[in-house]
Amino acid sequence: MERHILLTILASALVTALMRTVPVLLLSRFRLPEVMLQWLSFIPTAIMAALVAAELLSKPAMTNSGVSISLLAAAFATLVGILTRGLFATVIAGVVAFCAAGYFLAQ
Repeated sequence: MERHILLTILASALVTALMRTVPVLLLSRFRLPEVMLQWLSFIPTAIMAALVAAELLSKPAMTNSGVSISLLAAAFATLVGILTRGLFATVIAGVVAFCAAGYFLAQ
């Protein structure tokens, strides 16, 4: 039974690796039009926005009084992101704001 599990894990790893590398290898051989490159540049931002929105809508952290800690932290992180234009500062600000809001507002 363990042999089947190991083979399943290895096959899954191989399929995952191929799904991630083959498109990159194929697209690296072609010169993409500028319009497509501009369109592709929005994909990381769209994915991050979708992840944050799903987290805020599905299970937001709330205080006893009904204030959304998640929404406050997201708003603060958005403000820091606009001011700094840096992902690292935005993520750190969001985590710190979430922890601080949870500590100070949850009491």
